[in-house]
Amino acid sequence: MLTVYALEKGMGRIMKRKSMGLAIFGMSVFLLFPHRQITYASQPEIMDEVNSEKDKEVDYGQDTGDFIIKNGRLVEYKGHDAKVEIPEGVTEIAYEVFMCNTDIVEVIIPKGVGSIGGFAFFGCTSLENVRLPEGLRYIGENAFEGDIKLTHLILPEGLEKIEMSAFFGCTSLEDVSMPESLHTIGDGAFANCKSLKSIDLSAVKIISNNAFSRTGADFSDLEHIPEMWGNAFRNGRYWEEYGSGENAFWIVDGVLLSGQGCTGKVTIPDTVKKIAAYAFEGNNRITSVNIPGSVTEIGEGAFLNCGKLKWVRMEDSVLGVSIKTDAFVNCTQLCEIRLPNNTRKCEDGVFGRCNKLKTLTLPENVTSFKNFDIPPSCEQITVPPGFDTFSENGTTVFYITDTKRISQNAAWKKLMRSGKVKELALGDVELILHVGERYALRFNSNAKATWKSSRRSVATVGITGNIYAKKPGVTVITATIYGKEYTCRVEVVEK
Repeated sequence: MLTVYALEKGMGRIMKRKSMGLAIFGMSVFLLFPHRQITYASQPEIMDEVNSEKDKEVDYGQDTGDFIIKNGRLVEYKGHDAKVEIPEGVTEIAYEVFMCNTDIVEVIIPKGVGSIGGFAFFGCTSLENVRLPEGLRYIGENAFEGDIKLTHLILPEGLEKIEMSAFFGCTSLEDVSMPESLHTIGDGAFANCKSLKSIDLSAVKIISNNAFSRTGADFSDLEHIPEMWGNAFRNGRYWEEYGSGENAFWIVDGVLLSGQGCTGKVTIPDTVKKIAAYAFEGNNRITSVNIPGSVTEIGEGAFLNCGKLKWVRMEDSVLGVSIKTDAFVNCTQLCEIRLPNNTRKCEDGVFGRCNKLKTLTLPENVTSFKNFDIPPSCEQITVPPGFDTFSENGTTVFYITDTKRISQNAAWKKLMRSGKVKELALGDVELILHVGERYALRFNSNAKATWKSSRRSVATVGITGNIYAKKPGVTVITATIYGKEYTCRVEVVEK
């Protein structure tokens, strides 16, 4: 992967040529953002036009021939001036040119430079001012990382892309002027800019994971959210401190960006269409979550490490829901979850380390989960007809509506011989209850189903199968799962 290679290559050079103290900056992206890596081209397509006509090899000198320029590319700087004026005619600043130069205080980049390469000004810890030219279209990965004295930044009109960690750890950076042309902000581009107060994202089309992680920026004026890969605001001050109480949500354009302020029983409003990646990550104050049918996506790691979360209920929706990788990983108290019947997609590792999740009902319309691994703690799984993709963990019993339908499948036949496949059934088919009595009607697998009562005046039934006897009479409780109906006759009598 290019990004990994670039970082490894860059760090190798730092270790050989630069001080160990500054080398730690280059590894920061791995320490802060281990969950996501996005591969970008080392020199993007937008620079093809800029570099289409190269000058012949020329050497320019600032006092003592400090600049080495080849075919319009500034490839090396040998000087130690506090103020550096890059010569006219340069079209590209190459990889690592000024890296770890602690003498530079100010840099003036001339018009005509279209690209600043990765690590170009990495670790220039004395750099206070940088003048970026009109026509600059690309800033490479880690280009200004660790420039701790940089306080103000004006990004020029024409700039289209800022790569990952470009301004990571610029801890004195207070404000950034964003151009209308800016299209993409990469992973961790402004992460750890702790002094950053505000930033205008109205023109940006794509922002990547952790772009503003650990910043102090105030996003209260954010009215529209660009397309977001991961969660650009994760671990930022605004993300961490927004709201307080049961239903304290930061929502923009129907995207729930943060639920860090939520406590106790949480009900997500039906205006939410998407729960962003890591929205509730590490929130150990929430105990339950109701997710409405309006939600079509639960992002990567959305409830990661929610250590007190016990149950999750998701309503069915017309559009269905997609559940991303690690959505509920390490929810160590999670013992009950209801997945919508029309779940479109469930990616790998969704329930990793959910050690109290004993039962699970797979959605009706899913015949295969991507790399579906059964949680080791899961003892009973109810699966729909046609489901045939799983990794058997040795202890789980599978419940299905019709064992005859799977008798020709080799994997299922093996499980059937071992007694790990059972027919789905209600625990009771006939009940006598007294007026005012409550009874929990369940499947033998504790499967989640749709419940209804033929005579609600006699007895009602809740979404989990809990019956409440109201007056003498007879009613039929029907549970529907995978299109099949199971019934229980209930007679209610006086006490």
